[in-house]
Order: sequence, then structure tokens, then C-alpha cells
Amino acid sequence: MCNGKRRALQTSGCVSRTSSLLKLSGSIDGDDEKKGEASSSANAKNASSSRFERVIFHVDMDSFYASCELSLRPELKDTPFIVGADPKDGKGRGVVIACNYPARKLGVRSALPISKAWELCPQAVYVRPNFDFYGRVSEAVFEIIRQFADRVEQVSIDEAYLDVTGRVASMMMMMLSQDHKANDDQQEYSIRSLASSIKESIREKQGITCSIGVAESKIVAKIATDMNKPDGLTIVKPEKVMDFLAPLPVGRIPGVGKVTEGILNSRFGIRTIADLRGTPIEDLESAFGRNGAWLHNVANGIDRSEVVERWEHVSLSGETTFEQDESDFSKVAKAMYDVAQDVHRRAVSENYTFRNVGIKVRFSGFETHTRSRSLKVPTTSLEILNAECEKLLSEFARSGKKVRLIGVRVSSLERSAEGQSSLLDWQK
Repeated sequence: MCNGKRRALQTSGCVSRTSSLLKLSGSIDGDDEKKGEASSSANAKNASSSRFERVIFHVDMDSFYASCELSLRPELKDTPFIVGADPKDGKGRGVVIACNYPARKLGVRSALPISKAWELCPQAVYVRPNFDFYGRVSEAVFEIIRQFADRVEQVSIDEAYLDVTGRVASMMMMMLSQDHKANDDQQEYSIRSLASSIKESIREKQGITCSIGVAESKIVAKIATDMNKPDGLTIVKPEKVMDFLAPLPVGRIPGVGKVTEGILNSRFGIRTIADLRGTPIEDLESAFGRNGAWLHNVANGIDRSEVVERWEHVSLSGETTFEQDESDFSKVAKAMYDVAQDVHRRAVSENYTFRNVGIKVRFSGFETHTRSRSLKVPTTSLEILNAECEKLLSEFARSGKKVRLIGVRVSSLERSAEGQSSLLDWQK
């Protein structure tokens, strides 16, 4: 018997966060011209001016799911607080969805087995997730944010890039109209004032906090956001970008996961962003292809990507954990179909088709496997989704292992149009 379906982090308007370098390198072409210009243009500019040519905010809610819950019971803000599966006095199944900072100080982290969280922090307050509530809070937060920005690019349920160049310029013009002389200090004052207004408005209206990173580029702003969490504000001036990045471990670069960091460490001896900056592009490209140029650009603070005023799901997913590890694959399949139906319902309700179907299987001992299949054409068919999931699951049916968790994921999403394929179309 299952302990109830748990939506993955993509639900309620949340985009999946990928560790893929390719995802983050989308608008960084890494062509020969950019390779040659990256370092010299950045150094020349940084040496000459502290004025922002454009102002990018990266806004990230602090421990969002836990903060949403704590907005309803603020008296617990200094108490370890964990959102996730029922711990059942240390015998529970499932994982931690989110936790607040007092719980983090005790070693609790997202995705930690809930039994381990109980071992580390039995005194915490444990609550089950309420994704619908988190989605409503997210919508309200982004309504607030849009009032302060020229453009907003929402990248997840709790995170966005803001282009506020025009807003900051307008604030400086107001100072000029009051007979002040424009200077770099006024620009920084305007940036701090705008960031404070965003933070205060979110705190007052929704009862949660956010951290903001400020830079000329999206990638540096995102790195800056994590430097002073929670409720932090970190401004990286143009002339300070190289110094700011240099001592940071390469794992601080968004998209550089453990595998990539391991390759950089073992193959090139790269541990800091300064080390990465000093590595020839050709060496990086030999290991990472086109993404090698992107890595080199990031190390030099180069990111020309724009804040794009649109947002779509990357994927939709769901999963369920069995109360007891299940060896009967017919029961595993039934649970999988239930999860697939929930994922399908959400895709259809949001007018999405999908071209990729995937499953996640976790065995006893947390051994986890994922499999996926690409379809020939986009579809909205539940029959096709079930059939593809069944094919993927069949690979594990003779493993002889007990299943702890089963998940379903659809991706390559597109807004649907008339005439999408049915099961009969698919079989022609």
C-alpha cells in the first residue's frame, strides 16, 4: 500500500532544476569571436568603471516550502521545521521536501531520507507538504515582483531573474530632478533601495523572506544570491566580478554538479573558479565540448543572456513511496499508473502535450534508476503515457529486487493545439 502520492518539485508551477551544463549554456554560444574577446573585454571594462550597464536581480525565496508553512505559524520560525513524509518516530519512508535554516544547522537537507532527518533532529516539527498552497503563495509573490521590474523571467516556483535597468535609471532621474549630480553612488543607492522594497513587500504581504543577488549578468547574480542567505542582499559591482568569482569552488557555478566538478578536479586540477579561468578553452572543450567555452566564459564573468519575459514548465512529474518495499511488480505497475494519471491530469489541465516519457524506480537501499523514451510526435494521450511507462518498467520486472518508490515524468512539453495525436493515430 502506498503512503499517498507526492508531487515532485516541478508541481504547482515549479520548473525542474537541472544539473545539466547544456541547460544553463543556452544563450552562450562560445564561438571563436566570443572566445577571443571574453577575457580581455571583461578586464578592460572592469578596470574602467563601476557603473552597471544593465542591472540584473536574481531573486530566490528562502527555504520556500518551509517558509510558506511558517507564514501560517510564525511562532515556530526559530524551531527546526521539516516538510516531508511522516517520520513515524524514525521508521517513516520518503524524504525531506524542505526544511528551515535551524533544521539545516543540524544537518537536515532536502532529499534526505526522512528517517535520517528524525535521527538528526527528532525535536523538529514535521508537516506534510501542501503543494496547492505553495503554488498560491508563489503566484502572489510573483505578482509583487512584477511591480518592481522591467522584465521578469520566472525559472521555478520560487526563483526569478529581473531586469531592473530601466527602474534603476528612473530612480536616478528622480535624484537628478532634485538637483543631485548623477554618480555611481546614486546608482548603488537606487539598486539597494529597489531591492529593499521588493524584500519588504514580500515579507509584509506574504510573510516570507527572499535573498537577492545583483550583477550585470544572470549567472553572476545567481551565484551572488547564495552568498548571504537567508534574507540577504549581495551586490557584485562590475569591477569586482573577477575578484568575487576567483576564490569560489567551481561547484558554486550553477549547472556544475558533482560529476562535472569531479572531472574538473581529477583531470585538470581545477578547484576554484580562478583555476578554471586559467585553463585553456581548448582543454575544457576536449572534456565538455561546446560547454567548455561556456565554463570559461562564466569563469570570466561573461554572460550575455537576456532576461526573457516568459516561463514554461520544463517537465511535470510525480512519485509515490510504498509503505513497505514491494516485490510484486503488478502492484508496482498499478501504483505507477495512478501516478501517471495524476501527471497526465496536470499536463492536460495546463494545456500541455509531451514528447518524452520517463520513470524513476528506487529499490531498497535507495538504489535509484531512471529510464525515458522519446515519442515520434507530441501527445496528450493517457493510453500512450501508460503504455510507454509499462515498457520502461518491464526492464526491472525480473530484477528480483523490492521497489521502494516509483515515479513518472513527462517532458519536452509544448502548448497543445487542435489535432494532437490519439492512440489510434500513434499506432498507424
